[in-house]
Amino acid sequence: MRSEGDSEVRRPGRFTAAQHGIQLILVPVLFYLGAKLSLAFAMMPEVVVMLWIPNSILLATLLHYHGRRYALFAALIIVAEIAADYPTFSLIEAVLFGVINLLEVTIAYLILRRWRFDPRFATPNDIAKFVMAAPVTAAFTSACAAAATYSYFRAMETDFVEVLRLWWLSDGLGLLILTPLVLSLWPPMPGTVEERVRLRWYDGIAFVVGLAIVVAFAFSRQRMFYGMTIRAFLLIPPVLYAAARFSMRTVTMVVATFTILLVYVTRNGQQPFGDLPIRETVASGQELIFVMSVMALGIAALLTQQRAAARQLKERIRDRTIELSAANRQLQELAVTDPLTGICNRRALFDLLKREIDREHRHPHGLAVILFDLDHFKEVNDLYGHAAGDLVLRHVAEVVGTAVRTTDTLARYGGEEFVLIAPETDEANALLLAERMRSTLRSAHVAVDDKELRVTASFGVAMLHPEDQQPEQVLGRADQALYAAKAAGRDRVVAGTPSAARPWPTLLA
Repeated sequence: MRSEGDSEVRRPGRFTAAQHGIQLILVPVLFYLGAKLSLAFAMMPEVVVMLWIPNSILLATLLHYHGRRYALFAALIIVAEIAADYPTFSLIEAVLFGVINLLEVTIAYLILRRWRFDPRFATPNDIAKFVMAAPVTAAFTSACAAAATYSYFRAMETDFVEVLRLWWLSDGLGLLILTPLVLSLWPPMPGTVEERVRLRWYDGIAFVVGLAIVVAFAFSRQRMFYGMTIRAFLLIPPVLYAAARFSMRTVTMVVATFTILLVYVTRNGQQPFGDLPIRETVASGQELIFVMSVMALGIAALLTQQRAAARQLKERIRDRTIELSAANRQLQELAVTDPLTGICNRRALFDLLKREIDREHRHPHGLAVILFDLDHFKEVNDLYGHAAGDLVLRHVAEVVGTAVRTTDTLARYGGEEFVLIAPETDEANALLLAERMRSTLRSAHVAVDDKELRVTASFGVAMLHPEDQQPEQVLGRADQALYAAKAAGRDRVVAGTPSAARPWPTLLA
């Protein structure tokens, strides 16, 4: 209470120097305007107001800046207090009231900082911390000092206890209602995600009902509306509905709007709580505002926390689904990929060859299978070790891969044997393709233990025949042709037939 002399996480963002300058100017200006507005609604002979606005602006500023620039803000606020109070009160009174306001906000901030309060009011625990620190502890301490000051200078105007009670409730309500609102309106840190609630059809109905209550409450001086008594507690349901449906920013706006409405009605002498003395009317209004605000903020914080938890769970499920999908893709790739050479493995070879056989039977365009085996590969392992053998196998896969077409598929058949599936290829082109693979491999060298090794291979070529239904049939003929190439002296291409295998002429270096 005041006489006439009187955290879609929100963190301070990276603002420009101009933006900081504007904020530094706005804080004392808003403090001054808040004080003037509060005094404008004074309704008692002692000029004690029902709701004291400016302290919430300073507390929100300290919370937003995490206490930085405290000395500067303190000086600006005391100057703004003197400007608002003087000459209604003496200069010494104005200075004392400014110091008391600063003391109140400082106590609230220090307690909240020690309790690790989240300025986003994100949980019911944060609401409880704020209520105990600001409206209860800090406002009471300030009220004691202010009541003593007021009684010292104006002992004949009012009772100390009465001023203490009204002052406490006035300051406490201002902090409770307006600090969350000011924090929610502060420019957020870049990248901050604002909580958004999708409007439903029943929100429109609730808005119309709430507006009707506001209009009836504000303009019915007889407290009657079509024969129904308009009581102050009817303001609570719309506020709680807003708390259950919308974000903390919207809730604080609704609470502030209904509080201003109640102050306005009381100031105009409409007596929303019946025929009571002015002090009792003010006290009843303050009690109603306090209960309504705590309930609304608590419900909003609880539901905001639940919505945030639901979003986090949804995000975790989404991330986990993405991870599992990636893992499944990796497993699928591992299931069809040879880990040493990076080309298709035997399983993938048979699956692909079966599909190509079925497609070839539906749309005949020629399907060739080229099976090749490295010559004297055992000697590489015996002389240089298995690591060198693995190096040679990778070398073969890489070199041969450069000699085939993009429509062909190279696979490791097993050990040092490889298979190439060549769709839409007749026998003549298949033999040319095999010869290109052989010559390319022969002309490339691989370094093993500081030695350049020339790797050669023997190739068997087989074409798919109409009677072939399984991969083993065409692979069997390619294998026969491969053995014929080995028997003919290696490093050559042999074409397989249903009954025999014939060599393909090669140019041996």
